[in-house]
Amino acid sequence: MRRKLIAMVMALSLVAVAITGCGGSGSSGSTDSSSGSGDNSTASEAPASNEGGEENATGGGGTAAAEGLTTEVGTPRAETLIVECQNSTDTPGQFNSYMSGTAMGFGIHQMMSAHLWEMQTAKGEQYGELADGLPESNADFTEWTVKLRQGIKWSDGEEVTADDVVFTFNMIKENDTIGCSATTNLYIDKVEKVDDYTVKFTMTEPFPRFTQRYGITVWGTDYRIVPEHIYSQQADVTTFKDEAPVVAGPYTVKDYDTLGMWVLYELREDWQDSTLGVVGAAEFGYTASQVPPKYVWFRTFADSTTKQMAMINNEIDILCEVTLEEFQTLSSANDKIKCWYDEFPYANPDDPGAKGIVFSHGKGAPYDNADFRWGICLALDIDQISMNTFSGAGRAAPIPLLNNTQFLQDTYTIPMQEWLENFELDLGDGTTFKPYDTGYAKRMAESLGIQGTDEELITMFGAGWWKHDEEAATKLLEKAGFEKVDGVWNYEGKPFTFELSYLADAEFQEARGVQAVYNQLQAFGFQCTIASKSSATWDVDGGQGNFDIAGYWPSGGILKDFYSAISGFDAGLIKPIGETGSGQGMRWNNARVTEILHELANMDPNSDEAYALHTEFLQECVKDMCEINFLSGTKFVPTNSTYWEGYPNAENPYDGPWWWWSCFKYMLPNITPVQG
Repeated sequence: MRRKLIAMVMALSLVAVAITGCGGSGSSGSTDSSSGSGDNSTASEAPASNEGGEENATGGGGTAAAEGLTTEVGTPRAETLIVECQNSTDTPGQFNSYMSGTAMGFGIHQMMSAHLWEMQTAKGEQYGELADGLPESNADFTEWTVKLRQGIKWSDGEEVTADDVVFTFNMIKENDTIGCSATTNLYIDKVEKVDDYTVKFTMTEPFPRFTQRYGITVWGTDYRIVPEHIYSQQADVTTFKDEAPVVAGPYTVKDYDTLGMWVLYELREDWQDSTLGVVGAAEFGYTASQVPPKYVWFRTFADSTTKQMAMINNEIDILCEVTLEEFQTLSSANDKIKCWYDEFPYANPDDPGAKGIVFSHGKGAPYDNADFRWGICLALDIDQISMNTFSGAGRAAPIPLLNNTQFLQDTYTIPMQEWLENFELDLGDGTTFKPYDTGYAKRMAESLGIQGTDEELITMFGAGWWKHDEEAATKLLEKAGFEKVDGVWNYEGKPFTFELSYLADAEFQEARGVQAVYNQLQAFGFQCTIASKSSATWDVDGGQGNFDIAGYWPSGGILKDFYSAISGFDAGLIKPIGETGSGQGMRWNNARVTEILHELANMDPNSDEAYALHTEFLQECVKDMCEINFLSGTKFVPTNSTYWEGYPNAENPYDGPWWWWSCFKYMLPNITPVQG
């Protein structure tokens, strides 16, 4: 759908700090090193030219815009798609996904790995990769039969068969040093070959969410099928580096940097026999003429400034993620650099991981009091939080623990509108209050000078959030035992202090949101402090509940059935503060939620009853305001169309801009050379 937007004039500033994507830290080292295992003759990168040359072999008419140029790794620029990797690797040359330390996001799981099921994020649906469609189960979900696609071959010509699947799962079960071994044995009793293209799984208990566990739902999965004829020959599969991997994916390793700064992948000559060729034709209708780039070069950069200059100078085609300010700098210097939207708000608002604030319920009062949490919520102004985060870019996420991607907004938030509008809070003084606000999208559009239909604005800014009402917030806080004395909130007879915390040097959206909350709550009379934490401290404190109010993002899942993402909220998994349990770090204890999770555990995830229980779960989240979501995950993912075009975007949303997810390979037939 074409968005008719009026771009707002915004100040440009260069932010020379490294901001990474999901859960990563900035990389270090020099991008000048070319010490890979092969010949790395280099040539200086030049701007787009219209030099003559032979017709580009990767498709399209005329001459590719990059014809005649050579990359730093010696490949023709017209045949090389250059992609940023978020982090360098400490294990260069290690491509075994079952060896500790392998950097899977360095193109390994995107270009080479094979999975039973992949994910179509735009539709919120899984589809078969090695599996030929979805599996069949018996009545009580204790047995699953998986049919495999025929015709997929390993890069050495051997066919992918049931032997590979059975071997991989038994390899995982038999090696307790493989991270997912324990949970695999917990749920899978045995894996057996029925015939060359059929595998039978016998479970230890009813297990209705088989494809969610053993396939991909977001970034990737722990279960990647390996070639039995290669891995069965290894004395110890967990120490086998696999430096020249035999793969079922469409690309093999051409070269890599021994310092861990880059990996160069080359398209298989027989790529139509790979997962991309066979699955792409069956699921997406790709034809033989839709040839992916011959080379895909994943590389890292020393710092944010270096990365930005490389993008401006057309030395890279795709970045993982930048801030709004960084994107403005990029696009102002090079008009070929775009994001999801061509104009403001630019960003894609569908990254799974809504950002907001979480309360450590396990600390007891007042954090475990819903009136306190609701009081905090109504004291906040979402308009200002959004403006302070990314100048208004992003989709509001009103329901706690719901990511509010476009699919989930359509599936749950919008169908729940009537319930949300009629929901009332007891203010404790004999009055009630309806907190839901449907006016957010129109307010943001008006303030930003953006025009569009109601549907377009709801897609962009969300269906609603919660009212900013200090009077109602005051009554709820008083109901929770607070008293305002000389403009300062007191609890149990003394000024109430707490710490707001966030993860340092990563997840910029979350950090800015917490900082906005700090400013608003201080102005409302709370004596709070703010602190950033290192990644190591942050992870430990989150699991042990060692925080007051923090910028964690517990929302998870993008499927209609998101039980796997919420199962940890079973109260039976709660551990005391200071201990790391197998469930939730926030320690939310809701009896009805626990009952719902127990009912969902062995229920058909595709049933109407399961959908109704998911809806009831979300209603309980709202009633308790267990945590406060602000905006869905908002990602500024720049692409450069100087040499390549056809990237997914708002005009052509065939998938999200998730270059770091395993589904990236299925975007590649759509990304074609720009013709001179």
